[in-house]
Amino acid sequence: MSKRLVWHDEEVVEVLDLILESKNRDELRNIFDRILTPREINDIGRRYKALKMIDEGRSYADIRTSTGMSPVTISRLGSKCGFGFQKAQVLISRRPGDAPVAEKPLDTKG
Repeated sequence: MSKRLVWHDEEVVEVLDLILESKNRDELRNIFDRILTPREINDIGRRYKALKMIDEGRSYADIRTSTGMSPVTISRLGSKCGFGFQKAQVLISRRPGDAPVAEKPLDTKG
């Protein structure tokens, strides 16, 4: 029997709200330290680095060398984000100092 990912939508939205309400990096670090393991925090950083590299059009080999991620993980990330296009741009365009992008509010019902 295969394991299925169970989304806890209400809890995820609460965590997202906590992140959005954070006033500074120390508050964000506190949230991440309490919810995530050090490895999970590191994985977020590596995935974001891979996302930026995908957006730059870098090869799987370059991304693997730079991040240590498996080709399967890189491929999945790329397929979710679209190589050099749309979804990655929204996240990357929000780096510190950039103007916010208007979006729809979060919907817990999918």
